[in-house]
Formats: sequence, structure tokens, C-alpha cells
Amino acid sequence: MTLSVYMPESPFDLDKNEIKKAVKAIMNGRIKPEHINNLEIALFYPQMDDKSWHQILDGRGASKAYQDKIYSEPMVRLLTLQALLIPKFLPDFLIWMQTAPKPDDCWESCHKLQASILAEDQKNTPSLPFLPRNINDGIYSLLSRLITTPKSSPLDSKIKHKLRGLVHDKVYIPQLVKATQSLLNEKQGLWSQFYRVYFANDLADALSQIPDLWQPGIITDYSEEKAEFLTHLQPFWKDPRKTDKKYLPLAQLFEELNFPHFATIFYQISTGNVPRNIFSQVSPRSGVKKGILFKMTLIRQKGWGDHLHSALDAGIDFVTENLILRMVIGLLLVGGIGLTTRGIISLIANQSNKALEAIRDEKIATVTAESKSQQTSKTDTNNPETLTDISDENKERFHRTNEAIKAMTTNLTPDITQLETEDKNRIGIREDVHNNKEYIVLFCVRKILGLDQNLQYGDIGKDNERWQEFSDAIRKYQEAKGANTPDGVIDEGGRTQKWLEEDIRNQCLNPPDGG
Repeated sequence: MTLSVYMPESPFDLDKNEIKKAVKAIMNGRIKPEHINNLEIALFYPQMDDKSWHQILDGRGASKAYQDKIYSEPMVRLLTLQALLIPKFLPDFLIWMQTAPKPDDCWESCHKLQASILAEDQKNTPSLPFLPRNINDGIYSLLSRLITTPKSSPLDSKIKHKLRGLVHDKVYIPQLVKATQSLLNEKQGLWSQFYRVYFANDLADALSQIPDLWQPGIITDYSEEKAEFLTHLQPFWKDPRKTDKKYLPLAQLFEELNFPHFATIFYQISTGNVPRNIFSQVSPRSGVKKGILFKMTLIRQKGWGDHLHSALDAGIDFVTENLILRMVIGLLLVGGIGLTTRGIISLIANQSNKALEAIRDEKIATVTAESKSQQTSKTDTNNPETLTDISDENKERFHRTNEAIKAMTTNLTPDITQLETEDKNRIGIREDVHNNKEYIVLFCVRKILGLDQNLQYGDIGKDNERWQEFSDAIRKYQEAKGANTPDGVIDEGGRTQKWLEEDIRNQCLNPPDGG
């Protein structure tokens, strides 16, 4: 479904004084249907370009607030409005909020304004479509920014100082991914609602059309923001062997947003294959190693089981099945609209290998069981510097979490030291690690997060799937605690670390008998 645009037959006159009144009222928290209506009418007119909007918004102090980092509530509302009216500004706005002294306060003001605009806009009959169009373009602008290094701006030097000089490489992109997740996950948010109602459909249509986009004239039919994003993607359909790691943030973003069909595309583009847990979400049949989605060939990431097959089935030529995946996109619409289906899954599989698969799966299960029974216990003191088989993005997230774990161990050492031997036994700590404070902290972390104690912490920093399991548990914990921006990472000195320390003291280090 392509976003349609309603064009009034007899548009109202463009009155810039009414536009200015609407901007002033909204930035001061006074939002009425006529204010939203006046902005949407203004968006109808081509002469209201970015320059014209900047002139009006700067009259209320938008540029000064952005450049001088003024985070008062009226200024946050004003720049939120600017991000709605000027789609290209959205990525800069999110980074501006993330680098505030108190980002959560900015997010709260931003979310309240979105909810108010959404409530008032729904009172319009009929509701004009131009804010949704801008929101759609803003999200495309966000995705483009996540895969490109922006040109320097006057704010860059201040951001670099705030983020210790690591803006565009190691910190800038994760910060923007985190902000994008928060923006698109907000239940009563403008961007999140229109993302699920319009954008997901629009992106699905666009991805399926990319192989035809090098025909003259097609890209010019799209908005500038959408055309820019699709132009970046064209080479990966022209040359399926081409990969680029800078697309990994998009894969992880869509995975976090629970859109695995988009995540598979960007994992394939960024790494040349798709993690097994993501691949299985779009391919319901086990054992499939390849598929076609949006006319792109997907390759499932190999695991230890794939390498084991050759040993178990020596001399047997395994025929890889081909699976054509026609997407089923369930769009979770806001307001109880329901779940809609955009396609039909068409499975074309080679049935001749069913018996072989059953035999092989039985062998794998047997070997796995034997391996687990023979595995010896290890302490959780692996050196993170030696970790290798994990993506750069997840390695950075693990490193942040590992630093927080070290800080927790230091902070909890007095509590652990006070425990008697029988207390540690009741908690479940093995006697051979009674003096290993880091092990005890990690034992409690797994317990609080509801993770299996057999999940080795060192393995979390080696493997994407193991990290994802650990990160998902952190995210659920953050959500249960009411975090505004759950990100699946424990940051040193952050709220998640403090919550965990408190729960470890009260729930883990406090023996069951209360002694």
C-alpha cells in the first residue's frame, strides 16, 4: 500500500499569520484542532518549503535552541514540531535530545506533544494527510542517516565533546539507533503510529520494486528522502555478492522493532547472511538454508549444526532446499485497528530430503545431549579483549555492559564479603567459586534476569545469538522497571545498573530464610 495524498479541491488561502499563531500555541503547550489544521493546510502549498518553515520556526528561537543546546520544555516542543514539518531535521533532532543533560526529560516532553497532536488531529473531519506524509519522509531520512556519515554542522563540535569525540563511528550511530527505537516504539507517538500504519507498508512496496528502480524516471516519482534511501540500496540488488557493514544498524533496528522481514534484508546486505533466529521467523520450515525475499536471495547463517552435518552424513550429498518467501506483514495498528495481512507465504521446497532430515536431526540431538552431559563447568571470568566472533555493534554493546558488571562487582563486594559459607550455599553458589565475587554477581544477574545459569557470560561476548539472548532479557527487565528507552544494555552508572544492584541485594544475596 503506497501512501496516498488527499488534495483538497478548493484549498484554503495560505495565511502565514495563522501559521505563526499555531506554532506559538503548540510550543507553549496550547494545542487545538484548528492549530493542527492550519499546519496541515500550510503543508499543502509548495511555497511552504524548508526555508519558509525555518523562517517561521527561527522566529520562535528554533535555531538558537538547537545550536546553543537549550533544553527547556517549550524549546523541546518547538524542535519536535520542526522535526514534523521538516523531515530532514528528524535525525539531527534525535541526536540533539540524546546529548541533553537529561535526555529522559526531553523525551517526556516530546512524547507528550506527540500524544496531544495525535489526539487533536483525530478530531479533524476529514483529517488531512500531510503530517503523515512528512512523518513517512522523516523516517526515510532517519534510515539514510543511519547508513551515511552526515556533513559536519555547527553542532558537531559540541556533540563530539559530549560523546568524547566518537560521533559518527563508534558512538554516533548507536546513539541514533537507540533514539530511533524509542521514537518508533512509543505507544502514543505520532511517528510510531504512522510508522506501523503507513511506513511499514510503504517500505515493503519499495523494497519489492528496487530491482526495477534503475529504469529511468521511477526514483523521481518518490519524495527526496525516499529516493535517497532507495538509491543507497540499489547496488545490492544489482550485485547480490556485495555487502557493506554500515547497514548492520538497520538490521538490528528492525530486529528490535519486531519486523524480522526487514531485518533479514539488512542482515543479508551487511554481513552476507542472516542470523538463524531471524531467518527462522520468516521461514517457518526448519532446515531451510536459502530463501528469496523482496527478490533478494537470503542465506541463513551457518551454525555448529551445519558443520556437524558433514561429519554425521559423510558421503551424503545434501541438496539445499530453495524457499521463496512471499511476505506476510502483520501491521500492528494503533487504536485497536487490528492485524492486517499484506501477502501470502508461498513455500516451494524439495520434499525428497524429509527422511534424510529426520535421521540427521535425530543424530544431531543425540550428539548434542552427549556433549552437554560431558561438558565441564567453567567460571565466568573470560577476558573480553579476546572475544572475536561477534559483530562490531554487539561487541560495543557487550563492552558497555561488561564495564557496568565490573562496577557492580565493586559496589556489591561489601555485601558479598558479609555472606557466610552457608548463605552462599543456600543461594546456590558452588563452593569452588565462593571467593569469586564476579562469578557471584553474574550468578545473581542471571537469576534476576530469568536466564539459565548454564549461559556462560564469556560466550555472550563471542556470539551474536548468545548476546541477543542476554540483551533481550535485559530489555524485558528494563521494560518491567518502566524505563522510557529500554535498549538491552547495562550502562555503567545508569539506571539499569542501579536497579540490578538493588535487586541483587534484596532478592539474591538475601538468603531464602532471611538470615
